[in-house]
Amino acid sequence: MYILQNYKSLFKMPNPVKITGRSSSITNAFVNGIIPCIEPSETEIKEVLSMLGMTDSIRCSYCGDSYSEWDHFRPLIHKRRPTGYISEINNLVPSCGKCNQSKGNKYWKDWIQSNAPLSPKTRNVSHLDLIIARLENYEAWSKPICINFEEVIDKELWEEHWANWENLLNYMKKSQLLSDRIQETLKQSVQQGASTIAYIKPPTEQRDLPIIEEKVERKIGVIVRDELIDILVSNQVPLEKIQLLQTSKYSKQQLNLNFPMLLEVDETKDLHLQKQDTRGYSRYYKKPIRIHGKKYFLCSQWFENSRPYLLRWIEMNRLS
Repeated sequence: MYILQNYKSLFKMPNPVKITGRSSSITNAFVNGIIPCIEPSETEIKEVLSMLGMTDSIRCSYCGDSYSEWDHFRPLIHKRRPTGYISEINNLVPSCGKCNQSKGNKYWKDWIQSNAPLSPKTRNVSHLDLIIARLENYEAWSKPICINFEEVIDKELWEEHWANWENLLNYMKKSQLLSDRIQETLKQSVQQGASTIAYIKPPTEQRDLPIIEEKVERKIGVIVRDELIDILVSNQVPLEKIQLLQTSKYSKQQLNLNFPMLLEVDETKDLHLQKQDTRGYSRYYKKPIRIHGKKYFLCSQWFENSRPYLLRWIEMNRLS
């Protein structure tokens, strides 16, 4: 009886989508798109992990859970402009997805003790004082690169970049107004009754969906060759994610592969042997690809059950 009287408590509308709601993503792209990425050496990585108290295993620097990525410790963006920090080892710490998402562009110490959703304090993380002390030591120890972009970049080029950003945001605002008008018209039609609405029969066959059909028809190897490789060699995937793609865990979770998607080429060793598994079977394509100045073998073990994972990963990592 209680449930029957509280149906409203069981229901939640999906969050409304706004074109202007993507403004922060556009700003992030305009900043991250120009940020240099400096790949660290093994010694530098070891030094940072040692400073964070991670000599035996790697975990999230903010909460202690399993890590999934490396987060910019000092934000790259402040008030919709670059702070001057870049992607390099003195400004990157291991993080879990929850902390990275919650922290965003906030200063780490303000955020970690705040009531922000998914913050360590909100999640009642134990030994938070110890975590903060370690991060304070790391902050004092690390000497990150900080560039004054406006002094380095030609003024005309810099202004043109941000004019493009402003024009794009203005166009989004204009598009939002049009979107609101269309939505209101559709809402009124629904409220006036079904007789005023022209219903479209849902597609029942693949031929009604030419775009999806085209993707389904292509072999997964073709998608790898035509789309995945293009994204990788264009250097639009950040170095921290390239590092994750060299691990079995990430490759399995994100792409349903049984081997690391990327294998860095060691020019001092036999190239043919590097591509083999423990049973002597080659698991990588013959020709290496170059990403951020380094050569990698790309996994060749793509099967149909990896198709939805691959298409999703491509969409998430393709710069529009």
